Amino acid sequence: MKTHAWISLLVAAVLAGTGCGHKEGDGHNHGKDGGHGHGAESPSGASFKAGKGVIVTEETKKLIGVEIADVTERKLPNQIRFTVQVFGEKHHHLLHQEDHSGCDVHGSAFLSVDAAAFAKPGQPVQVLKNTNSPLGGVVVAVQKALALGESEIIIGISNATAALKPGEFVPARINLPREEAVTVVPQSALLRTSEGTFVYAVNADAYFRTAVKAGSEADGWVEITDGLLAGDAVVTRPVETLWLIELRAVKGGGHSH
Repeated sequence: MKTHAWISLLVAAVLAGTGCGHKEGDGHNHGKDGGHGHGAESPSGASFKAGKGVIVTEETKKLIGVEIADVTERKLPNQIRFTVQVFGEKHHHLLHQEDHSGCDVHGSAFLSVDAAAFAKPGQPVQVLKNTNSPLGGVVVAVQKALALGESEIIIGISNATAALKPGEFVPARINLPREEAVTVVPQSALLRTSEGTFVYAVNADAYFRTAVKAGSEADGWVEITDGLLAGDAVVTRPVETLWLIELRAVKGGGHSH
C-alpha cells in the first residue's frame, strides 16, 4: 500500500496542471464556445493521447526513472510456476504408482488451460519451500478445465511431512525441456491488470499500452507468445506509473489527449 500511495502522489505531482492550463500557447482553444482543442502537447510533464499512448517530457522521464529494453530472443527454460495448497492426508491416487510411491503429502494447484496442457502425470515437480533445497514431487493427475478456464492438478510430494503443514500454500514449478529461442522481455516490463496483461511499447515519442500473451518465466525473463516481435522496444520501469498516468487521464476526471 505504501508503494501504491507513493506512486499515486508522484503521478499527481507529474500531472499537476494537466488538463486545462490557462496559458497562452498551451494548446487549448478557450474560445467563445468554451471548447477545448487537444491537438498540442500538455504543458505538464505527462499526457496521454488515445491511439498514441503516454507521452512524458525528458525531465519527467528522469524524475520517474523510465528504463527501456529491446525485445529479444533467448533459449528460456519452459517453466510452469504455480502455488500448491498442501493437504495432510496421504493421497491414494493409483496413476503412475511407480512415480510417486514414496509420496507422503499431496496438494493441489490451479493452472491456466494453456499451462495445464503441458502438465502430464508423472512429471517431476519442484516444491520451493526452501529455494536452496526444493522438495521433490510429481504430477499425480490433471483434472479437466473448470468453468473459470483453469485446470486443477494434483501433486504428490516425497518425504515432506516434517517440512509442510496442512493448508499451507507453497510455490512450485515444473521444468520442461526446450531448445529453441523464444521472444522474451524482462519480467519488470509486464503490467498485469484485471483487463489483461500488457507492456508499454515504445511508439515514436510515446509509450503505447500493448496487450500481450505471456508464457513461461525464468531467470528474470518472461516469454511473450503474442503481441511483440524481436526488435520492438518496451518500458521496463516504471510500468505501473505509466498505467496510473493513463488511468488518470482517461478515467480520473482529466482530459484524454
